[in-house]
Amino acid sequence: MSLSRLLVWLSSLLPMLLLVACSGQQVRPTVKDPVQAWRHQQQTLLGLTSWDLRGRIAIQTEHDGFNANFFWRQWDENYHIQLSGPFGIGALTLAGDSNGVALRSRGKTVFHRGDAEALFFQQTGVQLPIKSLRYWVRGIPQQGVKAKVVLDSQGRLKELQQSGWRINYKRYTRYRGLMLPAKLFLDNRRLKVRLVIDRWVLASLPVLQQQNNGVRPA
Repeated sequence: MSLSRLLVWLSSLLPMLLLVACSGQQVRPTVKDPVQAWRHQQQTLLGLTSWDLRGRIAIQTEHDGFNANFFWRQWDENYHIQLSGPFGIGALTLAGDSNGVALRSRGKTVFHRGDAEALFFQQTGVQLPIKSLRYWVRGIPQQGVKAKVVLDSQGRLKELQQSGWRINYKRYTRYRGLMLPAKLFLDNRRLKVRLVIDRWVLASLPVLQQQNNGVRPA
């Protein structure tokens, strides 16, 4: 085939390729009132108090960084968070209830009367906002704490500034009408945290009242 005929053939093929590429993109419609959608979303997610999360976490400090897999089980006020492979020590488990919080690593368990963040910092040197994460991971601000929010066109959190942290929501996953974060980046200038949620498992859904199901990012 001559060069001129090849160019003609490619030019005729290009519009079809562009059409196929565009048809594969998912364009989510905007909502009429993002603020109203956000209020409804926030109230619904506040009622979500029990879940299992599986995913990956990357933490970058001023001097070091590490990656780990994580599992987070929350049931009401009780929680069990496991990081697999961080700090070169294998697995680290943080568990809390009304009696306090315990951290287990290297076969040793340390108990604290109630401050999970202080205990985690004491044992790892990383000041992770664990109390706030309980809210942020659901895509809502921590209650009772001043916050600045930026919404996207669908009424979901796009950016949240709270307690000296900036949280950017990069991706959501849909669960029968409920939007849940699938990727979020946290930054307080001294610490950067990247969370990728590979799987949600919900014990129950507020309002929707669905049966147990796994949720994967869209």
